[in-house]
Amino acid sequence: MTVAPRDVPKPPSLVGSVLPPVLFLLVAGVVGPIFLVMGLVSDGPEASWLLPTGVGITALDVVIGLLLGRGRYRSAQKLYRLRTRGRPARARVLSFEQTNVRINDQPLVKLRLEIHGDDLASFEVESRTVVPEIRLPLLYVGDLPVLVDPESGEWQIDWDAAPIVPAAAAAAALTEERTPAERLAELDDLLRRDLVSREEYDAARARILDGI
Repeated sequence: MTVAPRDVPKPPSLVGSVLPPVLFLLVAGVVGPIFLVMGLVSDGPEASWLLPTGVGITALDVVIGLLLGRGRYRSAQKLYRLRTRGRPARARVLSFEQTNVRINDQPLVKLRLEIHGDDLASFEVESRTVVPEIRLPLLYVGDLPVLVDPESGEWQIDWDAAPIVPAAAAAAALTEERTPAERLAELDDLLRRDLVSREEYDAARARILDGI
């Protein structure tokens, strides 16, 4: 089957990856550029500290932005390689753990997965991965789409191909293959994150307690 040109991913741009975080930090840390400008236009010994302070703060903002941009570029390069050379596979969630860290307002989760697929030997991986909030119920259902490069072993969760699991299905999945205490704790976590309604929570909790 021929892939339409619009379906072919574009290679990542280094400038496009680096420029946004640099500009964001310069705007967020605008005090550095302000001191820099004031130091250039001000006269007198009382303003002599403005220029070196402004240069230092601005340089620090730029360096942090460049480091963040480099990380974004490497991640984009990896995703581009997997989308052009990788093959689709599945990942069974063996375990996951909240890290209480959020990146771009999305939770960072410690995952242990078993990756498997056609003509692909199963292997286990552990990773700290940012999981979109709307995809968290997939971790309870326990099956994720991934892209794998068979030659390098690189892999990445393909969130674009992941379905949106109804909250009720995620709650129902808690009734299987876990101890009652684990299921209740995970159900409480779903409710705390507003991923299930109070009615769905009560129904799932009643099913768990009835099975004890």
